[in-house]
Amino acid sequence: MNRPTPTAAQAEETARRIHAEHIVIDSLAPSFVDEWALTPAMIEIGKALQAQGGSRPAIKKAMAEHLIAQCAQDPETRETYLSYWRRSGVTACNYTLYASGPPDTALDATITSARRAATLMASLGGQVTLATNAAQLEAAHRDGRHAVMYNLQNAEPVGADLDRVEVLHELGVRSMQLTYNLRTRFADGCLETNDGGLSRFGAALIEKMNACRMMVDLSHASANTARDAVAASRTPIVATHTAARALSGHPRGLPDDVLKGIANGGGYAGVVVLPAFILPAEGDGRAEKHGKPRSWATLDTVVDHLQHLVNVMGEDHVGVGTDWGKPYYNALAWTPSMIRPESGSFNWVGWRPQDRFDPNAQTLDLETWDKWPNLTAAMLRRGMAESTVVKIVGANYMRVFREICG
Repeated sequence: MNRPTPTAAQAEETARRIHAEHIVIDSLAPSFVDEWALTPAMIEIGKALQAQGGSRPAIKKAMAEHLIAQCAQDPETRETYLSYWRRSGVTACNYTLYASGPPDTALDATITSARRAATLMASLGGQVTLATNAAQLEAAHRDGRHAVMYNLQNAEPVGADLDRVEVLHELGVRSMQLTYNLRTRFADGCLETNDGGLSRFGAALIEKMNACRMMVDLSHASANTARDAVAASRTPIVATHTAARALSGHPRGLPDDVLKGIANGGGYAGVVVLPAFILPAEGDGRAEKHGKPRSWATLDTVVDHLQHLVNVMGEDHVGVGTDWGKPYYNALAWTPSMIRPESGSFNWVGWRPQDRFDPNAQTLDLETWDKWPNLTAAMLRRGMAESTVVKIVGANYMRVFREICG
């Protein structure tokens, strides 16, 4: 039986109701500390540092310090920040404490990031709290508050000591990637020259994470690493922010056989909205109709990936991990050379020209994270059942989070 396609107005109304009535989770959101609401003062700070040749890490750090201080002492800034989150209609976000950098400093950087996040939450008067289990997410939704979960996009903070997994768990970390683009002692990342998959030490790390009830995340893993990890894990696997490689051909997306393996193990995969990862190399041309360059994506591009994952994995295993919609990329002009470490050392992020990463490219109608409900409406306009959309925007991640983390 064909389901009637809702009008744009009907889809928007239903999307708002879904966000009000249900727990909505972004399984990998932009940083809630320095990649969300921008005040005029934060923009001026960023522009001044850019003019001095400042790198992205330096700019983000300066903006974060300003935001935290202002939220603590200025009610107007605090309300600007909280209203940005309220517009998103998102109950909880998965926040990255650490992604990439020199391995020797990874643990210290993680602890510093956790302290900064805790300071911001303290300045928001209890409206945002750390969640380490499902009951805390439910309580936040019931009380009209918001919650943050901690993740690592790289296992380098573990170093050579698997007991550090317990330390990270005590810090609040509930999901961790084995790699971030490049090779670690645990596994190969998606941008490595050769794909050797999971190492023996990586298999031991997965065993330790299973025992500590920490989710294994394959978002930046190579295809063979992902296949090996799915086989090695005794608990469901997640890919908090990925894409369908079958549609985009991008190495940051996962092949269909990996997606099926994740689903067969009871796991979860969230779709990103970052254009480079979801558009085919030659571009699909749709964004250009809106006067934007070919490197821009549309909400339809995102829904294409969501629908593909539903077809491959089933509707109980798919969600959204935006990883994009960062206002500072819209407010400041960026070049690839600015996306670099603070020092002149090796680029641990790893993007190459062929990876098409463009910090200025956005997804139309989701240029900033507070426009999240537009994606929910886009799914409805494409004919997805409301029950399916409810699963995708939060229930599916909640199920896996509850099963693994408690």
